[in-house]
Amino acid sequence: MRYTEKQVKVPLCAVSTTSSLENKTGIWRFAQPIFIDRVSPCNMQCPAGEDITGYMYLVSKGRYEEAWRLIMEENPFPAIMGRVCFHICEERCNRAEHDEAVSIHMVERFIGDYGLSHSLKIAVPKPEKDKRVAIVGAGPAGLSAAYHLRKMGYNVTLFDYNPEPGGIMRYGIPAYRLPKEILDGEIGRLYDIEIEFKMGVRVGEDISWEALDKQFKAVFIAIGAWEDIGLRIKGLDRKGIFNALEFLKEVNLGKKPKIGKVVAVIGGGNSAIDCARVSRRLGSEVTIIYRRGEAEMPAHPEEIEMAREEGIRFLLLASPIEVRGGEMVSGLNLEEMTLGEVDQSGRRRPMPTGKAFDIDCDTMIIAIGEATRLDDLPPSISHRGGVVEADQIGQTIHPRFFAGGDIIDIPHTVTHAIGSGKRSAVAIDRFLGGIKGEEDYLDQFRWGDSGNISLAWLKGTSPFPRKNPALETTDYRDMNPFYFDHRAGMKIRRIHLKGFQEVIESPSQEEVVSETMRCFNCGACTECGNCYIFCPENCIRRDPGGYGYIADMDYCKGCGVCVHECPRGAMSMKFME
Repeated sequence: MRYTEKQVKVPLCAVSTTSSLENKTGIWRFAQPIFIDRVSPCNMQCPAGEDITGYMYLVSKGRYEEAWRLIMEENPFPAIMGRVCFHICEERCNRAEHDEAVSIHMVERFIGDYGLSHSLKIAVPKPEKDKRVAIVGAGPAGLSAAYHLRKMGYNVTLFDYNPEPGGIMRYGIPAYRLPKEILDGEIGRLYDIEIEFKMGVRVGEDISWEALDKQFKAVFIAIGAWEDIGLRIKGLDRKGIFNALEFLKEVNLGKKPKIGKVVAVIGGGNSAIDCARVSRRLGSEVTIIYRRGEAEMPAHPEEIEMAREEGIRFLLLASPIEVRGGEMVSGLNLEEMTLGEVDQSGRRRPMPTGKAFDIDCDTMIIAIGEATRLDDLPPSISHRGGVVEADQIGQTIHPRFFAGGDIIDIPHTVTHAIGSGKRSAVAIDRFLGGIKGEEDYLDQFRWGDSGNISLAWLKGTSPFPRKNPALETTDYRDMNPFYFDHRAGMKIRRIHLKGFQEVIESPSQEEVVSETMRCFNCGACTECGNCYIFCPENCIRRDPGGYGYIADMDYCKGCGVCVHECPRGAMSMKFME
């Protein structure tokens, strides 16, 4: 059936031969989307400044060597750190608000072991012979500084009074946490890149600080905190009393300290836990005595949990008054404590109750903390309260002397020490290049409480190039969790107490890849395409520069759909002025 014009009344409409692109509707907007490279909370938390989101992404794609090289931009010891770092990064993981935090340390451990098993090497330039740098102390801070300075092209000489390098990693951390073959494999790379090691040399005695000052363009001091803090109680002259560092060093040297069947460890930190677990492996019954409650213990919760699993007893809210016995220790007289107001440490202060009681033991290990041997420091630098005075980049009052690790005011962990070594390496490079001041350095390089640096971000070697960097942390509320499933994290397998065998079993490749696919890659554009797909105006374009997307502001009305649909919080809306 055909219709006549009178039967079908077609309304009048405007006809134009001009493209609708002429109508630049972007002038209507009052806000605009911005692609922004935020910092993931795990990156922000990492004292070594690792690009965690970057290597998580690479492992999820099976690019293991690239992941290893990305970590090595920041930290020369991934296999070590995957074992001994207390992974504070995981405490800030956004995935924890979704289901469970990603097991970052197990992924790093896998990457580090991959590098060792495949004998991966680091390429470095030839040393610039006219710019020699001395490192004093072959612990984690000194080794980190030596590594980064050598990569920058400097001729580096490392001095240490111990027979082998590693510092606390070799002489303080037991083999059940850090096997010696892992330690030797990672440190071996530093020999490969021609760092000169002068072991068995005590600076200040075998060679003077003045001689170092004359022979080298800069000196990095990282001698560590090797002096045990003692107790002030009666009876410390009896036999059967050990200091924590002395005890752990003997064990790590392959000796067997003569301890009794019943051991009391005084302290609540990680050294106390190590001493207790070592004593347990030597066949003793062990009690850890701590003057505060478990919530106030500085030891890592996982270490406390594993100590309990191994049969170690905890006696909390108790403080020693006197060591009982004749020539040998036979027990302790203790006082019950209660918790008062919060003190400067941020923990509730232990308060005496006046109630005393006794326990029996034939060995006591004192593990209440460590301090720097101030007499070992050069007289040309200053210190206060047992801590070397240095600025935020590690420079002391002597312009050519830098300091790091446990002798400066940072937490006493391997990870913080490694981060401080890297920061000072960058600072020494700037100093020797004639760049003065620290303000622009702080603005460009540092974030987080630890003053982290990501050299991969600065060099553009991250898998997520930072086009529009911002020192903002990506919060879970900045993301769209609709695009992420809910599933449990990797199960970490522990090995039942078997001497000094490593207690954590290494994960499989399949487990690690699955775990990295749980990572949100917070704050990074992974080019998922959601902004492109959901834009109602079709004004999201591929960046002609090659990475990510851009918004065509000629047509963007500022509706914010793209920002809402971004899974990872890599976009935000900016209101126009």
